[in-house]
Amino acid sequence: MVEPPTEWVQVWFPMSGGPAIALGLGAEALAPDRVRLPSAPWAALNAAKGDIFRVQRELDGKLWAQEKLEASGYCAIRVVLASDSPLGPLDTATEAILEKFTALGATGSGMFGLAVIDVPPDVDLYLVRRLLDTGQGDDWWDYDELCVTDAWKMARAP
Repeated sequence: MVEPPTEWVQVWFPMSGGPAIALGLGAEALAPDRVRLPSAPWAALNAAKGDIFRVQRELDGKLWAQEKLEASGYCAIRVVLASDSPLGPLDTATEAILEKFTALGATGSGMFGLAVIDVPPDVDLYLVRRLLDTGQGDDWWDYDELCVTDAWKMARAP
């Protein structure tokens, strides 16, 4: 049986506190008013890989994220290379960041010293958190929790 092709649309998340007012992301269209995110947006809070959002089409044709309808269980963590990081220059350091998390079963994307890590619910969350904290303590990076689950919050060091 042949699967029908996936339709991709651009969905926009409002932003505040910076020079940009919105962040656009390609998403899988599930219905005219629903999308599934293929990865976490770089700056959107409460959005992670696989989450399903209700969207609304504005008069200009843009689809705007309205509310999360279904959480995927993924966590989204933004990692920013620290100035003078021992991981190296921006291009190689970003790859080094991603490789460290890939080794633990998390994926992500990044460029120019910024990465967003998609943390699946079935990885060892304690190990991922420990790596984040160790890297921050060793001045490799800083990080922000963009979207986390209750399981993530419970996976702290004893």
